[in-house]
Amino acid sequence: MKFILILSVCSFVTGECKQPIIYSKTFDTWKECAIVALDTSIKYLETMDNNTINELQLSTQYSCVQDKTI
Repeated sequence: MKFILILSVCSFVTGECKQPIIYSKTFDTWKECAIVALDTSIKYLETMDNNTINELQLSTQYSCVQDKTI
């Protein structure tokens, strides 16, 4: 079973999310996908401007979707 990571940045102020990013790599387990999602979320937020994150209350949203074609 393989999983695809879908990750987007969302604002808790506006309720809007940016266009999701679909990882090109697939993951063998749900756990591996979830850990990469959380790690990527931290790295992405660390690169963004503090004021923007705080003003728009940005966070990430992710899904690990089972790829039934593999």
